[in-house]
Amino acid sequence: MAQYANTSVDAIHSYELKQNTFREKVWEYFHKHNTFGTTRTAISLTSRWGMIDKETNRFCGCMAQVKAISQSGTTEQDKIDNAKALYKNNFHLKFQFEHCWLMLKDQPEWSEPKERSRTLLPPAPDSTSIVEGDGVSLLDDVSNFRRPIGRKAEKANRKNKAIEKTVGEYLAKKMKFIEESQKQEKDRIKAEMVHLKELRDTVYRERIQLEKEKLRIEKEKLRIQEMFDDERIMLVDTSTLAGVQKLFYEQLQREIIARRTSSK
Repeated sequence: MAQYANTSVDAIHSYELKQNTFREKVWEYFHKHNTFGTTRTAISLTSRWGMIDKETNRFCGCMAQVKAISQSGTTEQDKIDNAKALYKNNFHLKFQFEHCWLMLKDQPEWSEPKERSRTLLPPAPDSTSIVEGDGVSLLDDVSNFRRPIGRKAEKANRKNKAIEKTVGEYLAKKMKFIEESQKQEKDRIKAEMVHLKELRDTVYRERIQLEKEKLRIEKEKLRIQEMFDDERIMLVDTSTLAGVQKLFYEQLQREIIARRTSSK
């Protein structure tokens, strides 16, 4: 990526350099600094750079729009997060090249959103697979060059200033819509959780009530059984009995009479 960045930032050199020579230089630079043993053709490297260049420039545009409406006190990380949300909302996918943007964001070529010439760098097809990192550590190579803003960038800058108010209002409404949608989703989840808690509480109360009813029925069964037993004992004619048997049933009958008398 550093070879592309250093070459494309110099507009005069880029236009004078023939396409095949440019690709060969990129290919030589990549394999010279490749420490992971990956093999790529010049066409493959050009396609990869085309995708990185395209998506990073899109994200730069989102970042510039977020900065235009950010209030004082907003942290840099908040701006990055808002730019990611705006990128996802606009292009319906997550921004995959934050590591590339961090390397390029302070360079003149990417400091302002614009449509840059792709005479030498054709865009990559959508099916091109981009993996984070090319096996070459190039942060230092990219961060050491500076160049004054060019005529195209200046023209884009003037255009951006002319429509800044309209874009700012549009973005403010879009960000508000996103925030309201997120709040509505949180409120919906919260309401569902409250509803589930109410259901759990209702089920718990019903279960307790069922247990109480079960105990009541068991007690009633025992009471009825006790009544039958008492009746059977009370119907025993002790006059026909003798000795210990007579004393036993007379004692039981007295206990039954005492118990029932005290319970009234």
